Amino acid sequence: MSGWYILPNGNIKHVNGLEIQPEHDWMPTAESADRFIAEQREAGLSEGAILKAVVAMAIECEVWVQKNLGDS
Repeated sequence: MSGWYILPNGNIKHVNGLEIQPEHDWMPTAESADRFIAEQREAGLSEGAILKAVVAMAIECEVWVQKNLGDS
């Protein structure tokens, strides 16, 4: 299971709460990013590690969409 699912508004959300906006260059929504970042800070991650995690998740999301919704 990948953990990604599509919302009615066209955004794609991960079970951890990070909501990615494909139409906005795969950036997370401000609200979901704020929540995700706060949770990661509470877990003790550094700012650099959090940024890497957000970027990695955006890339993972785009790949998931290409594999599951693409024209393959």
